[in-house]
Amino acid sequence: MDSPFLIGAVEAALEAGQVLQSMLADDRATKQVAFKRNAADLVTRADRMAEERIVHHLRTLFPNHGVLAEEGTARSEGAYRWIIDPLDGTTNFAHGVPWFDVSIALEHAGQSIVGVVYHPALDELFIAERGKGARLRRGRHEEPIRVSDIAHVADAIVATGLPYDIRETGRNIAQIAGLVRTAIEVRIMGAAALHMAYVAAGRLAAFWEPGLNPWDIAAGSVLVEEAGGRVTDMAGGPFRIDCADVLASNGLIHAEMVRALQE
Repeated sequence: MDSPFLIGAVEAALEAGQVLQSMLADDRATKQVAFKRNAADLVTRADRMAEERIVHHLRTLFPNHGVLAEEGTARSEGAYRWIIDPLDGTTNFAHGVPWFDVSIALEHAGQSIVGVVYHPALDELFIAERGKGARLRRGRHEEPIRVSDIAHVADAIVATGLPYDIRETGRNIAQIAGLVRTAIEVRIMGAAALHMAYVAAGRLAAFWEPGLNPWDIAAGSVLVEEAGGRVTDMAGGPFRIDCADVLASNGLIHAEMVRALQE
């Protein structure tokens, strides 16, 4: 039986996802697209609307819980904290590309115990609760998910992301160049939480990206782990919600991925 925490997170994600999907076809002026740090770091009216819906829903259900959300909502009270990305993949969304998601996690004692990633365009809901496995829900149909059984990077499709400061720092360029020569394919689809959900579902064998934030990885980390995979920092060290440089895999190719990223 799902906990009230998971049920509340699913309700909030679905509500926010409906808002986002309804606005996907709007033009950039209607979406009120604006820049944050640079031209690759966007925010829209939809980000803020979705965050307000999620936070209101969860605070109504769990008024004593803290909140950390990408667009600025932050409350530190309580032993539990909701970590929220109301629109992961904003650049895609702003340009009408339907590869974006809602990401919601519940943290307790420094660990994600609930993870929900919702992809509205395909109506795919990835859900996990610590100790209870990971699942994929499409409409009324639900099934357990597991990471892939691929044992070598040479046989794998892997994914990554582009840090917002990549033009200035060059971070991740060498790693991408190396994996392009090693793996079957390297995908860069622009939504970290959805990449991690795809690792959990066995669609990708690994995902790495430097310079991430807690709301990018908190939900995806519990999905991957509950699906039988492994999450660490990019050097293979212990995962923390604030570790920023993240590697998630099916476990079987994890050590090889760490070596490839270090080389």
